[in-house]
Amino acid sequence: MLAPSLAAVFVLCTGVLAGALVAVERAVVPMLLRLPRRTWSEVHRLLDPGFDPLMPTVNKVALAAGLGLSFLAPSAASRAVFAAALASVAGVALVSELRNVRMNRRIDAWAEAGEIPDGWDTLRTDWARANRRRTVCAVLAFCAALGGCWLAWG
Repeated sequence: MLAPSLAAVFVLCTGVLAGALVAVERAVVPMLLRLPRRTWSEVHRLLDPGFDPLMPTVNKVALAAGLGLSFLAPSAASRAVFAAALASVAGVALVSELRNVRMNRRIDAWAEAGEIPDGWDTLRTDWARANRRRTVCAVLAFCAALGGCWLAWG
């Protein structure tokens, strides 16, 4: 009974991660890439409170559920696929923390200083590239979570 419950939570969390990041990739990033310097900085900063702390929390719950499934799923094949999904969720977390969150802090510091430095557009491009990487990881995690469920109970 525990493994199916963990699987439901895992699929839900990986689906939320993938869905939110695909929406950001397809709608928000293209809009941000078209904005001028000051507007881009302001809009980017206004978006963060909508995603944080929700997305990190969803990611942590997914990590916990995926870890449990990597040991508790009913077959070796399903455990392996859940472990692959878990690795992809870890990829989302790592890219987020090591790239996007650090860049978000730099953008926030610019607002506090009242000055957006030259080269800001490079950071904007780097942020978009990192977001694309974590989006790919999230979509892979969701697909693998579904595959693990199919192998386990399909």
